[in-house]
Formats: sequence, C-alpha cells, structure tokens
Amino acid sequence: MKKSIIVMAFIALFMQVKAEDIMVLAAASLKYVLEDIKVEFLKDRKNDNININYISSGKAYNQIVNGSPAHLFIAADTSYPQKLFDSKATDDKPINYAKGKLILFSIDKNMKIDSINVLKDYKIKHIALPNPKLAPYGVAAMQAMENIKIYDKIENKIVLGESIGQATQYVKSGNSDIGFSALSMVVKDKEANYLIIDENTYSPILQAMVLTKNGKDSKLANDFKSFILEDKAQKIFESYGYSKP
Repeated sequence: MKKSIIVMAFIALFMQVKAEDIMVLAAASLKYVLEDIKVEFLKDRKNDNININYISSGKAYNQIVNGSPAHLFIAADTSYPQKLFDSKATDDKPINYAKGKLILFSIDKNMKIDSINVLKDYKIKHIALPNPKLAPYGVAAMQAMENIKIYDKIENKIVLGESIGQATQYVKSGNSDIGFSALSMVVKDKEANYLIIDENTYSPILQAMVLTKNGKDSKLANDFKSFILEDKAQKIFESYGYSKP
C-alpha cells in the first residue's frame, strides 16, 4: 500500500515538473473559437496552461519582432506569419489552419441587411471597420467596398477599430449602427443580424500560424499547434463558420 502511494506521489510530482505554461498571440477574430479549442485540448492536460492574448494580427507581429515571449502566433491571415519566417524571426514555416468569412452585421433586428449597399442608407451614421493597417478582416472589407464601388460614398461614416474585436464591440455596444466583422464572432450571437459578404469581392481570408523561436522547443506549443489541425479542432472551427484552407 505504502509502495503504491509512493509511486503515485512520484508520478504526480513528475507530471508537475513536466507541466508547461505557454503564451499565445492570436488574432482578435479567434476570441471565441480558440477558447473552445483550448478547453478541448486541455481536457487531458490538467497541469498545463495556455495564456492567449487576442489582438490584431499586425500588433501581434510587431510584438514578436520586438521580443515578445510568445510561443505561438495564430494569425487571421498568411502575410504576418510569412513575414516572420522571411525575416528569420522564426525557424518554423507558417501553416494554414482555416479560411475565414467576412460579414456585415448589426444588432438592430429591424435593419434589413440583404446587400452591402445597405451602407449607403442615410439612416446609417456610423460604420465600424477593423483598421486595415492592422487587421486582415479590415483589408478584406476595404476590398469588398472598393470592388462594388461604394467606399467613396460612405467613407465619412467609417469608424476604425484597432482590431476586429474593437470594431465588433462598437456595433454590439450600439456606438456604430453596423459594421464589418468575422462570421466566427457573431455566428453564435442571437442578437446579431448579419450578411455573409460575397467571397468573390475580396481575397480569400486564409489564416496561418507559426511557432516563434521561443516556442520551437516547447512540447506544449508544438502539441497545441498540431491539435489545431486535427479533426476535433477543425470541427470546432466549422461550427464557428470557418472552412478548411
């Protein structure tokens, strides 16, 4: 009996020693889906911990370049992870994990959003837009507006959010009448009234992730990256409106 207790204590101690705590920088559009994936991943890893900071992909890139201790970068596009690799800020090659969808949404149930042209409605005073200089979904929204030639007509209504999270919050708080976001941020929100933007009007939102130099030797970071590509995690992505890359 005593021998069993000693063995169990040794195993518990060994597990504690092996436990890891990592930091992940992730695109703000992943706020909900990635939390669900993290919970699923950690079910069998009770001693491990993953801290995820959700910010714009552009800000995350800048933080890593400037020495952030992050172990894994999960972006909302492919360009920022590729820039890290090209500049030798990481030895890990970026890998695509999902394809996102751009939406236009409001919390006003009486607003009929059947076309992006609704933005020209005189009743709409403020349009939330993720900053295209930092947020990939902001780039996609600009492309969509320019492709259907309405940007010049509504430019004075646009309110920039530094991330997709902030732009989305502008709409949810009522500070903006309508705004652009990711399908993943509103698909499970019963208050949201949204339109999925025609994917032919903007470049595909392929999303990639990459291990930083700080994370390349971390077993937890490597395992979490691998899990994101597995069927269990991919089904969670699909439930939030993502498609496979």
